[in-house]
Amino acid sequence: MSLISDSHGNIYGHNKRLQILLPLLSPQDIIVEFGCGTGYMITLPLLRLGYDAIGVDMDAPSIEYGRNVLREEGLPEDRLRCIDLRDLDLQPDCIIASEVLEHIPDDELEGVVAMLTSKLNTGGTLLITVPNGYGWFEAESWLWNSMTIGRLLERLRIVNAIIEMKKRIGIWDHAEMFSTLSSSPHVQRFTMSRICLLLERHGLRIEQRTGTVFFCGPFSHLFFSGVRPVTAFNLWLGSLLPDWAAGFIVVCRKPGELASQRIAP
Repeated sequence: MSLISDSHGNIYGHNKRLQILLPLLSPQDIIVEFGCGTGYMITLPLLRLGYDAIGVDMDAPSIEYGRNVLREEGLPEDRLRCIDLRDLDLQPDCIIASEVLEHIPDDELEGVVAMLTSKLNTGGTLLITVPNGYGWFEAESWLWNSMTIGRLLERLRIVNAIIEMKKRIGIWDHAEMFSTLSSSPHVQRFTMSRICLLLERHGLRIEQRTGTVFFCGPFSHLFFSGVRPVTAFNLWLGSLLPDWAAGFIVVCRKPGELASQRIAP
């Protein structure tokens, strides 16, 4: 069973985050996903693999949706919690904030990164992903939504025709569940240098940085998800040209020696 949708069939390259994260984890690590939504993208795959993971999010409908999925899979539903990370009574060895910081307004951004840093166990790992604020995804999303090209393609039934064709030949790559039920705009436009400088200002040491994929968005998803030569090439381009990628993955560490603890059953 794949962790989420096939990493070589998904135009967004979602599995790349897990492929980078898993080699960094130890079996005894406490892992917290901050802003987990429904938990579908990261917390759920980690729980399936037996890791000690918790997802936190302030959106109650997303947490309830995710808990129902955990219950159906026989996983402990209390691993998704509608709680402020500040109120979580533990210090994780690893914190993941994936596609979160771009939603944080200017007057709160430094405070959120400071909170993540202080909450992280000494010697712990922080994995951050954000979209390139000037990259391909933002451009495609603007064309699809603001220019209403997506609505036009739907009204002309072009979207349905392409989806049905891809379903017939077995290459329609579509998530089985929602990653979040909330909707909030992107208010930060990051470059690779800006996100790295933000993290370094809070005393974090950058250990790895890479791009997700080179191109993605609603048009790319419609036409290319499931077309494996294209999506594999897209993943390769994201790594080859990280500063120009559609999104950024940054792994950093809080200096010091790691002293782990365990979550009570």
